[in-house]
Amino acid sequence: MLAALVLSFAAGCGSAPTPIPTPTLEPPPDPKATLALAVANLLSLNSVAFTLEHQIGSTELLPGLVMKKATGWVDIPDRLRLTVEVEVTAPRTFVEINVIIIGQEAYMTDLFTGQWRMVPPESLPVNFLDFGQTLASIVEAVTDPALSGVEESGGRQYQRITGLVRSEALASLVPGAAEGLEVKLELFVDRADGLLRRVVITGPVVNGDVPETVRLLSIDDVNVPVDIAPPE
Repeated sequence: MLAALVLSFAAGCGSAPTPIPTPTLEPPPDPKATLALAVANLLSLNSVAFTLEHQIGSTELLPGLVMKKATGWVDIPDRLRLTVEVEVTAPRTFVEINVIIIGQEAYMTDLFTGQWRMVPPESLPVNFLDFGQTLASIVEAVTDPALSGVEESGGRQYQRITGLVRSEALASLVPGAAEGLEVKLELFVDRADGLLRRVVITGPVVNGDVPETVRLLSIDDVNVPVDIAPPE
């Protein structure tokens, strides 16, 4: 009888089941801190490739000449190679303008003949030479940044941050930017290295923009060596 009681007591005092630990949830990333890191990385760029294109709308460079897409390579601080796809409105024609900047020398292909000619740098309709500083200034001007999710593309994850910016802050990126317009930005920052990789610009930036204008800036080949030489 005593033995049975001892066994019963021992069974009742057996080890309690191990509690399952409650996972500790990580706080969501601070969008301001994410953008601050992106700014620091932009200011330390050595070279970069980029594409600025219109998903909706276009940008007028000169009367009768509108930009659809610009693709460039920048060797910071003083070398740029740029191809601009433009539309001549009358007669309607699509052509490419190529630009090379090396130091204080600038070259541009003639709109009609395609031949290279030397031009004053200040006469160029677009100039993305100071690309890192330009983007850093835009990111610093963003107000009300908010984390809107994480997206995956090409095996990498990107924090999607939305915010607002005044149109004049985009003047170095969008030729002819007006003043006082409120523009929506979506910024995609690589979670692994903190590099800004994509910016969606929604809404009018130039007075002639249609209300539904959308521009997309894509950033590639960061700090990859690039050879930019004068045209032959």
